[in-house]
Amino acid sequence: MKRTALISVLAAAIILVACSSDEGPVGISGMRYWDIAWSSPDTVLTDIEMLAPDSGYACGYRYNPTTDTYDGLIYRYDGTGWEVALFLPGAWGVKFAALDFAGAKNGWALGSRMAEIGMVPAVLHFDGETWSEVPTEGLNGGVMTLLAAPTETDVWVSDGITAFRFDGFGWNAFALSQGGAVDSWVFPNAEVAFAVDHDSGYCYKWDGTLGFWELEPYPLYNVTTYCFQADGSGLYADYVYIPPVTERTNIYQRLPGPIPMYKRIYASGIRRLATACDHGEADYYFLAGPNAAFEVAGEDVRPLGHVPSSDLGFLRALSLAGQGDAWGVMGKSLETGPSFIVHKK
Repeated sequence: MKRTALISVLAAAIILVACSSDEGPVGISGMRYWDIAWSSPDTVLTDIEMLAPDSGYACGYRYNPTTDTYDGLIYRYDGTGWEVALFLPGAWGVKFAALDFAGAKNGWALGSRMAEIGMVPAVLHFDGETWSEVPTEGLNGGVMTLLAAPTETDVWVSDGITAFRFDGFGWNAFALSQGGAVDSWVFPNAEVAFAVDHDSGYCYKWDGTLGFWELEPYPLYNVTTYCFQADGSGLYADYVYIPPVTERTNIYQRLPGPIPMYKRIYASGIRRLATACDHGEADYYFLAGPNAAFEVAGEDVRPLGHVPSSDLGFLRALSLAGQGDAWGVMGKSLETGPSFIVHKK
């Protein structure tokens, strides 16, 4: 996916933040939240990709105790509601982890399925009408969780250690991590990409002219989400604990240029954890988490009173359907439901 979301264990204990807004339904304690557009008691949703205000997709899975496998599910939004677009049960089931679209007729889904040797990768392609499996020869066995389709002919997947690039014929491997495991990445285009290992703070950059991933000179500690652009601009949010009880979220602006430079443009006085981000037009960004939402334009940061409910769990992924038109998937567990699709416009 082009945007990125880092799901941190730091979000396990969310403090509900009282805020005022005249938007959305009223929740507990008089707080106001995003609208719940869809929910399931037993499905785990992992990603969402909006193509337009009236078109989008979400993916996930649910455990099937009868077959001891995972049923794979992809949902489609048609402007009126969310419906199942693909159901892969039993032995064909896929534990979907990520979605990305290079166009309305060029979609990709990544997951893993259970086999005799353990979990093996599964990659599917959507041509506008049908989802079909893509050969995975050349991919390492195990669980793949990162997916990006920056163009119609360029697709990447990763297990956090090695990155694999599909050129339409096969998968080519590139070393990614220099220690630890990358847990998120963002591809502004096919020639430039960024990846972050949340635990170590290492940030990597893909340079298409060089043909390899290189470690950037400055680590980004406690990153919870980020959006970087091809020219080096962008932003990231982090989480800071100041003993004995103070917790704070900072937002840093990444300045354009070949050498990474950062400027803090926002510091919260209370815990407002942002776990997902998407980039809109020009210098517009939207960040959100289970008790926070921000709009950013340049150095102007606007905290929004209308935030997702932490009662719904973590905000795992975020996608903009337009300026200020944000969709996300939320849930408390990656093992079982419930899960929710939330919407703010």
